Amino acid sequence: MLELDITHMVEEDGDEMPLLSGSVAELGPNAGTLTWDNSKRYADAHPLLKTPEQIQEAKDYLKGFGAWSGEEIAGWSDAEVQAMVVQNIAARIREIEHFDTYEAFKKAAQQGSVSGEIYKGDDGRWYALLSL
Repeated sequence: MLELDITHMVEEDGDEMPLLSGSVAELGPNAGTLTWDNSKRYADAHPLLKTPEQIQEAKDYLKGFGAWSGEEIAGWSDAEVQAMVVQNIAARIREIEHFDTYEAFKKAAQQGSVSGEIYKGDDGRWYALLSL
């Protein structure tokens, strides 16, 4: 399980999240390439994973999506893993946009309507909890 401090993504860079995880409807037909390139740049400037163990945990987490083979994931560079995590977290942060308050978001997460991987800690900082 990875608990990552993402306060900077929520409080300082929140307006950038659509550029990291926007859809074709929002960004046009090149959305996939655009968001991937932006996520790589963002991850390079703001790496979330600090240790080789965290990189491996992130690979294990991403493997759980079922979208890539274990062999494909094993071949990813650390920079690609960082970018995948950034892009995933950006999408989760964007879920918050659909609610008027954090309390409403929290309630929806408890009901299973949204992922619930993003939360505000008792210390006032924002975290992503990535677990299998």
